[in-house]
Amino acid sequence: MTDQELFDRCLRSFVPPRPIDIHAHLYRRQDAALPLADDLQTDDGDASLNAYRRNLAAWMGDAAPQGGLFFAFPTRDSNLAAANQFLIDQVAQSDGLSRGLLLVRPHDDPAPAEALVQQHRLAGFKVYHLYADRADTFQATIGEFLPDWAWELADQHSLLIMLHLVRARALADPENQAYRLDYARRFPNARLILAHAARGFCGAHTVEGIDSLRGVPNVYFDTSAICEPAPLEAILRAFGPSRLLFGTDFPVSEMRGKCVSVGDGFCWLDSRNFDWRESPFAQPVRVGLESLLAVKQACQTLRLNDSDVERIFSGGAQELLGFGPRPQPQVQEIYTRAKQIIPGGTQLLSKRPEMYAPERWPAYYREARGCEVIDLDGRRLTDMTTSGIGSCLLGYADPEVTNAVVRRVQLGSMCTLNSSEEFELAEQLIAIHPWAEQVRYCRTGGEAMAVAVRIARAATRRDRIAFCGYHGWSDWYLAAELAEGSRDQLKEHLLPGLEPLGVPKGLAGTALPFRYNHIDELATIVRQHGSQLAAVVMEPTRSLDPAPDFLEDVRQLCDDCGAALVFDEITAGWRMHLGGVHLKYGIHPDIAVFGKAIGSGHPLSAIIGRAQVMEAAQATFISSTYWTEGVGPTAGLATLRKFQQIDVPAHVESIGDAFRTRWEALGHEHGVSARATGHASLLHLSFDHPQAAALGTLFTVRMLQRGYLTGSSFYPSLSHTEHHLENYFVSAEPVFSELAQAIREEDILRRLGSPIRHRGLTRLN
Repeated sequence: MTDQELFDRCLRSFVPPRPIDIHAHLYRRQDAALPLADDLQTDDGDASLNAYRRNLAAWMGDAAPQGGLFFAFPTRDSNLAAANQFLIDQVAQSDGLSRGLLLVRPHDDPAPAEALVQQHRLAGFKVYHLYADRADTFQATIGEFLPDWAWELADQHSLLIMLHLVRARALADPENQAYRLDYARRFPNARLILAHAARGFCGAHTVEGIDSLRGVPNVYFDTSAICEPAPLEAILRAFGPSRLLFGTDFPVSEMRGKCVSVGDGFCWLDSRNFDWRESPFAQPVRVGLESLLAVKQACQTLRLNDSDVERIFSGGAQELLGFGPRPQPQVQEIYTRAKQIIPGGTQLLSKRPEMYAPERWPAYYREARGCEVIDLDGRRLTDMTTSGIGSCLLGYADPEVTNAVVRRVQLGSMCTLNSSEEFELAEQLIAIHPWAEQVRYCRTGGEAMAVAVRIARAATRRDRIAFCGYHGWSDWYLAAELAEGSRDQLKEHLLPGLEPLGVPKGLAGTALPFRYNHIDELATIVRQHGSQLAAVVMEPTRSLDPAPDFLEDVRQLCDDCGAALVFDEITAGWRMHLGGVHLKYGIHPDIAVFGKAIGSGHPLSAIIGRAQVMEAAQATFISSTYWTEGVGPTAGLATLRKFQQIDVPAHVESIGDAFRTRWEALGHEHGVSARATGHASLLHLSFDHPQAAALGTLFTVRMLQRGYLTGSSFYPSLSHTEHHLENYFVSAEPVFSELAQAIREEDILRRLGSPIRHRGLTRLN
């Protein structure tokens, strides 16, 4: 079978039209280190742009790339100036479909390099270990052949650096890891492409080392000459299809053979070191074909769709190289349509764009990892809001949790039988909470609170509920708005202006609110309704620590009147203490409810409690099909394991404290009264100004333009680092300067030019 026949049979329907090659060499005859392919078609020995197109078309046909990112072939003794000029001349013939990288050495003068890049619109620099000042350049550290001046120019002009890793273990090498992490963060505007899937010729090296780069926003990878799927799969799992870019490594693509992992290394199987006559059932094809087959397998393993594959082959490169006009934004148009067919626009009030910046906030995302979000329009945004409304305390798509969930899905997440994970998770939860003896599950916080209240009512045979704080959408809670002459009872509980439409009027008087740290109000309720009180429902804390003896007195009042004490830890739970903040305070409820963070972004909530109360769940009907699926408990188990390995509450408190200090200091510096209140892990951000909502909306809009999601809250996650804070406040400094000017000139609304964010339950129609 010919190469073209193999391409047509196995790859033609996979490779999208008009791919962009992010890694290919154009070079003069005298600059070729060795003959790379016996049947390479050249122009009098030169690997020109025309030769590149002709060779790839010979086996890819009309699917061959017409351009991309090119650079000279690095050889130690070649005339670098002439090699670079040949490259520049060739790229100039590409009708705007290609860009070039300047091949540089560590001791080159940066001024001429900068002038060439600017004069010829080169995309950046290509560095190579051969130019390290040592004999064994394969053992060179990155700093020996990638000069600081290249980083500085790349950061100043938003250029690319193409880096081919060396040292025996490539991405798994600790020195390589430390250097990349340090420099990528020091120069955030420079974009680093790690060639050959971070030199993943031995796939185990990329698999082992990929986690060292998680959360670094300016690192990319190419597929060039990688003939096994493992390193590509590792990159896709860690970074998604937006960071992996198609490359051929022409003219290596035209060699016949492949590179294979061997133990903790790799070797090339080609005509120079392997006699193919000894393998009658395996005849060599082009390396480019082998590489494409590996890319296809990786995409299939990761279940990528056509849109994802298109990003690998062209979309990502277009964005990186600035080819063509940016796609027209579509996220606002889609949300406008959504509001016509989805009442309220979204399933969760807190996710309405109108709560952040109407007509500006991106309603939908395509990818989310760590604290990086890619919206539907392809914008890369750092999330400095609530990390999925508090549900992703470990960060988005935490790898350990994701791996556990994918395993469960692939083995089957739903069955006539029950998943064993729900029993395992129950044992773990009880071990962490010695006061509790039984566990039930739901999938969301609101329904879990409804179950907890039902259990409390069933256990006590009583109807009334005293509550403090926000506890969801259920009838039992919204009934507080039904009592005669007591409208807006929930104003102090995060829900001002609520109309309790649809809540049965017969529930009036069954939900009795009291304020946090006001024990006298609860005592009054107990005096008046104690014999009818089924439960006291409250958050152990939301934004304030309890006053001395407040929680102890709540516990005592419940004991005195026989009501169950229900702690709602859906928001606070696990953020401030392993197992929930009530353990930190040393107060044990009868029922505790967890949600959000316990599933790390996967649907799970848990109701744990004393057996004498929880047994009442069998006396009333509490049952639902999808409470039995396996993904939720699996995610919960993986999340608990990570909490037991890492002190997550300590990390988020540290990040939150640092954020609060910098936020208020930046406000003071610019004369803007900016406050960050609440616990460090649940910060509320505000401006002390008559037009606070307009000022906050303007801040959100300006930070969106700088690549940040930010609003009236910041819930730090494990994925947030000091590096994220540093970049955030560098971007926020000029925005605070503008806010100060807007306050002085009294033109906040003019600068905003769009509606102010909603502050309550404003209707959308």
